[in-house]
Amino acid sequence: MHFYQVKIIKRLSELNFLSLAITWTVLITIASLVSFNTVPKVNLPGNDKSVHFLFYLIFVVFWGLVKRQSYFKIKYDLLIVAFAILYGIIIEILQGVLTKTREADFYDALANSLGAIVGFITLYWVKNKIFSKFF
Repeated sequence: MHFYQVKIIKRLSELNFLSLAITWTVLITIASLVSFNTVPKVNLPGNDKSVHFLFYLIFVVFWGLVKRQSYFKIKYDLLIVAFAILYGIIIEILQGVLTKTREADFYDALANSLGAIVGFITLYWVKNKIFSKFF
């Protein structure tokens, strides 16, 4: 494979990760601020917190994979984690302020934050174990 082909593939994958990251962020925002009263609720213990945890874990991983040149820069990844935690807190506050069917929940914000932190650990592992072999 020629050098230029590798550069093109890297650039295209950056754009794919950017699209995924933006789409995921919009999905989190909609899922957090829109009322789903018509959808039947399934009550499983801790299910809500697990969803929050997974949403923000994936959020950090997607945004961390956007910029290939930053694969091994921890400052960049820590900035993403800080933003994810802040974003999760803001979303929780907005649920209490802007919606009538949702309320702000400290434990949701905690699950968001823990998901972001575990997302950072996952991202670090993925970057070092998988991407270092190919890029």
